[in-house]
Amino acid sequence: MIPTKANTKKFLEERRAAKKKPKVHQKIENTFIENAIKKPNIHALKTIYYLSTVLDTIDMSKMQDDKIVGLKIDKREMLKFIDTTAPTLVKATKEMQETSITFYDDDGVIEGMSLLPRFRLVPNRNIIELDLYVRVAKMIIDVKRNYTLINIKEIAMLKKPHSIRMLSLLNRISSYGKDIPKRKKMTLDELNAFFGVNYKKWNMLEKSILKPVKEELDSISKLSFIYEPNFEILGRGRPSFKDVTIDVITNNPQPKLF
Repeated sequence: MIPTKANTKKFLEERRAAKKKPKVHQKIENTFIENAIKKPNIHALKTIYYLSTVLDTIDMSKMQDDKIVGLKIDKREMLKFIDTTAPTLVKATKEMQETSITFYDDDGVIEGMSLLPRFRLVPNRNIIELDLYVRVAKMIIDVKRNYTLINIKEIAMLKKPHSIRMLSLLNRISSYGKDIPKRKKMTLDELNAFFGVNYKKWNMLEKSILKPVKEELDSISKLSFIYEPNFEILGRGRPSFKDVTIDVITNNPQPKLF
C-alpha cells in the first residue's frame, strides 16, 4: 500500500485505540484478591477484576503511591461485566469502602489505605466515577511476586463467588515449576478459611462448596480441578477426614444449554 496522509492517520488512530483497549489477561496477586474482600460478595470481586482492565490503560509509572488516581468508567459496560444492577453495584462498592489494606515497611512504619476511597454514581448518567490510591491500583494490575494470570472473560461468566476464589487458586497452582506437581492439599480448617465459611464436617463442605464450584468451572473455565479426600483411622470407629488433594486439570468447557 502506498503511504498517504489519510491511511497514515488511520494507522496511527488504530494503534492508539489498540493501546487503550483493556487486555483480557491481567496480573493479580491471589492473596490480595482473597483478602481484599472478606465476604463472599461476587459483585465486589468482579468489580476488582473489571478495574484491572481499566487501570491497565493508565500510565502510573511516575505517580506517587500515596496519590489518588481518578477513573471515569462507562457504567453500562461495567454493569454488563459484573452482571448486576446499579443499586447492587452501589452496595458492592460500599462494601469495598469498608475494606482497608495495611502496609508495613522495614522501618516499622504502618500505613493503612481504603480499598476504594470514593465512588460517585449520578442517576440517569452513563458514567461512574471511582478513586483509588495509586499504590492499591498498582497492586491490582501488576504485582511483581506471587501473581497469577486471570482470564477476565471467564471471571465475568462465573456466578458463584467461591468459583472465582477457586479459579484464582488453580491459576496459582498451575504456575508451579515444571517439576512440581500441579496439586495442593488442604485441611478442613484451611478450606473454611479460604472460602470464608465455617463447616464442621467435610461432607457438608464438599456438598455446598466443592461440588457446585467444580460443576461451574467445568462448564465455563479452561481450568478446572479434580479432588480426592484423604481419611485416617483414629482408634476404633469410622475413618476421620484428614485433608483433600486438589489437582489442576485443563478443561474443554461445555456450557449448559437452557
